[in-house]
Amino acid sequence: MSGRGGGDLRWAEIDTDALAQNAAVIAALVRPAQVMVMVKSNGYGHGMAIAASAALDGGAEWLGVYTPDEALGLRAAGVEARILVVGWSPPAALHDLIASDVDVSVLDADGIRAVAAAGGRARVHLKIDTGLHRLGALPETVETLGAAVREAGRHVQVVGIFTHFAGAGEDPGFTIEQHGRFLEAVEALRAVAPDALLHTSGSAAILAHPAMHHDLVRSGIAFYGYPPVPGPATLRPAMHVFCRVAQVRTVAAGESVGYGRTWRAAATRRIATATLGYGQGLPRALSSRGHLAIRGRRCPIVGIVSMDQVGVDVSDIDGVVPGDTAMFIGERGGLRIGADEVGDLCGTLPHEILCGISESIPRHPGVTPAALP
Repeated sequence: MSGRGGGDLRWAEIDTDALAQNAAVIAALVRPAQVMVMVKSNGYGHGMAIAASAALDGGAEWLGVYTPDEALGLRAAGVEARILVVGWSPPAALHDLIASDVDVSVLDADGIRAVAAAGGRARVHLKIDTGLHRLGALPETVETLGAAVREAGRHVQVVGIFTHFAGAGEDPGFTIEQHGRFLEAVEALRAVAPDALLHTSGSAAILAHPAMHHDLVRSGIAFYGYPPVPGPATLRPAMHVFCRVAQVRTVAAGESVGYGRTWRAAATRRIATATLGYGQGLPRALSSRGHLAIRGRRCPIVGIVSMDQVGVDVSDIDGVVPGDTAMFIGERGGLRIGADEVGDLCGTLPHEILCGISESIPRHPGVTPAALP
């Protein structure tokens, strides 16, 4: 692996054992419901193919993506498991999805008609908007939706009915209200979908609302080791992101580091320039407030984060030299900087931090924290 051997300036180690274990933990938690692992957005930054393989190894039966391209990419990579496109599929993409045995989400009666016109026999999941108000058929339109399914005849097989909660981890009352609306919609659609799998639960609902697991759950961030509400302690983060120290210099008192001269040394300091910036997913919001880990110690970021590099104060660590490894997120030698911690500092979620790791950074699968450099 070039990163660990010294050739790459930045790289990510993906602990596939942790991912597979996370899938197994979730599967045991929701059994007899089936598990869909969401691998959209490049597997939440972990690498879509890497995440998909580990999820299936851990017992997931389904993979969830957002776009047709993601689904077709998995098929091209040889993935044979059931795949659902949870987002909108443009009519021009439907023929290839159906031919590739991919399940399609339908959002309204027009969507049913588009699927029927694409040819073949499509497996569809009817999405009901019960209050998130992003995508899906409103409950008052389900009779029209059902009529479109009947009209489509053999071209459409309804294999799933689903919804998505707006605040399963924050607003249990509204979640219960949404769930009630969903069940009413299901009852109205049962005549055209007698055997459809029901699914409502993302990561928060999986952990906080076990009565809503139904036939299938859709695990996102919990699979990647960051449960959004308290969950099993055995769920482990799997992504560890590293870069190199490029140079170390002495900065005299009063001198500045970085664009805009926003940070000035109060005394003589040793500053390392690390090869990671906002172009690779180190948020600019961490300027003069985040940390990288070098030689087992947290080192403060100083100055503005640049596109490709950042200054780090290593004054309190002996022997830092060019080529040393710096950790942005992950765990090494008992020191942990989680995507949740970074997200809190930036006023965002671990999801955004993980998804923000540039695809230009090579992902190396199969490495556990004990084996990290």
